[in-house]
Amino acid sequence: MTEDHHTHTSHHDNHSNPFVIPFIFILVFAIIELYGGVWTKSLALLGDARHMFSDVFALGLAMFAAHRVGKAKASNRRSRAELVASILNAALMLFVTVWIILEAVERLKNPHSVAGIYVMLIAFIGLVVNLIVAKQLHAHEGEKGLNHQAALLHAMGDVLGSVAALASGAVVYFTGWLPIDPILSLLISLLLLIGTFGLIKNIWQTLTGKSVHSHHHDHQH
Repeated sequence: MTEDHHTHTSHHDNHSNPFVIPFIFILVFAIIELYGGVWTKSLALLGDARHMFSDVFALGLAMFAAHRVGKAKASNRRSRAELVASILNAALMLFVTVWIILEAVERLKNPHSVAGIYVMLIAFIGLVVNLIVAKQLHAHEGEKGLNHQAALLHAMGDVLGSVAALASGAVVYFTGWLPIDPILSLLISLLLLIGTFGLIKNIWQTLTGKSVHSHHHDHQH
């Protein structure tokens, strides 16, 4: 992989949208993973690809909201786009998590095999991509709002998903113990639910105006 840590430090204009690069990364990888899942007939990869496509949608929403907020700021208006996008993303996260739980329960009842090495290879590439995306989102913590928190939650879900696919692929490959896959899925669902409820709490506080108005006084360089 090419080292492009320094690519983005040079052009940091006011209109740079922190979600553009993560969006492109996730979109490209989701397509690769979908093909990988079809090719290896792996339900784990297909499930992860579906999750990735939900994150493409989540990052697209966050990107659009950031664009709207940027335009509103330029003309000194307030935009509700960020709040609306984070509510939609929280709802999407709940939906995805419930789906993972239902699938995991079904797979505990009827375990099926995970195609070892290829799944682990694609999951490893996925982990690298997702870590880059999470790091990219983390780098923009300065403008952290609900929009950001929602996008980061989806990215963290992807990182955990890739780790689980890797771990279950390895366990099944070396020991043949199939229930590891749904068990890890359930554990991740639990972590994601905790994160999602944290986000919902913040959204609720913003909606009811209970949050301390710490709207940072635009730190212009």
